[in-house]
Amino acid sequence: KAVHPDTGEQVEYKDLVNSSEGHLWTECCAEEIGRLAQGYKCTVGTNTIHFIKVQDVPNDRKATYLRLVVADRPNKENPRRVRFTVGGDKVDYPGDVSTKTADIATAKILLNSVLSTPEAKFCAFDIKDFYLNTPMDRYEYMRIPINQIPPAIFELYNLQELVHNGYVYVEIRKGMYGLPQAGRIANDNLVPHLAQNGYIQSKRIPGLFTHLMRPIAFCLIV
Repeated sequence: KAVHPDTGEQVEYKDLVNSSEGHLWTECCAEEIGRLAQGYKCTVGTNTIHFIKVQDVPNDRKATYLRLVVADRPNKENPRRVRFTVGGDKVDYPGDVSTKTADIATAKILLNSVLSTPEAKFCAFDIKDFYLNTPMDRYEYMRIPINQIPPAIFELYNLQELVHNGYVYVEIRKGMYGLPQAGRIANDNLVPHLAQNGYIQSKRIPGLFTHLMRPIAFCLIV
């Protein structure tokens, strides 16, 4: 939830778009869809989702629901955060979805190691949008209520002809927030890439990586 600019209450997207800053939240939503799809204005698309007809959903699959998340991010260039997430509890994925990640003890030991090592330095990296750029062999499907799609997106993607019972359907082709398999797929793509550059994961401590030749260590947190 985010703070309503007029009432000061914690509200969801449907209330924010009807506020005095509604046009700003609507634009943020359009940018989020563009980022997931094939772009919007200056926002580059990741081709994570593709709009489809309802009959294009395979007969043996069921489209899950959309969970639209909003948040206030005052320290960001754009303080209004809108994210489309997948209703993962309705996704019936047959494969393994577990993945190794560093626990809090590993992170604390790494930080203490930096503090106790003369001239050691520390930094942190955010692998931006990596979740959204991991192709999936098995596509998933989701339906989006038309009242949560900005008019600009409707016009840009010609969605009127795709509406079915108040929803527009999308095919999810890459990892996306909420998918139970997204973390595993992203991890399976990241670890080999790190290994090619000399960073190897510890066999005993999940999420801890060291370099083969350089005095560098880091922990991977999802």
